[in-house]
Amino acid sequence: MRLIHRMAMVSMLAIGLAGCLPIYRPGAGTALTDVKLSPNMRNDAMTLCVDATCYTAHPRKGHLQVPVGHDVTIFRNFVAGGYQVTYSCYPGMRFQPQADLAYYADFEIRADRCGFWIFRLDPSSRVGIAFDPTARRMH
Repeated sequence: MRLIHRMAMVSMLAIGLAGCLPIYRPGAGTALTDVKLSPNMRNDAMTLCVDATCYTAHPRKGHLQVPVGHDVTIFRNFVAGGYQVTYSCYPGMRFQPQADLAYYADFEIRADRCGFWIFRLDPSSRVGIAFDPTARRMH
């Protein structure tokens, strides 16, 4: 079952990269929670999958609203070019957002590798965030 879910997500991501996904618009009465985005991804469109149905998501003022109580996957599409070199990566994180929590998504490039993480905002933590135990990397 996990393999089928992963294959569906990969095919939906491929469609999303081709620009064929609808824009995410939650239905009336859908419970949402907030994902604060790191500064280097706060204005970029992303692929948002809710229970294996994928959409294009546009952040507003550095935040993304996601539905609670569902399997949610966020993919960050990154492409950069330089002198005769193009670098791209499409990391993703899957998690199950909860209504009483807020989240932080971080994206960075280190040593030619993409890093993408989802954290829970946690004011009781020394650094203000904590690892989300439901978060899983999508390769």
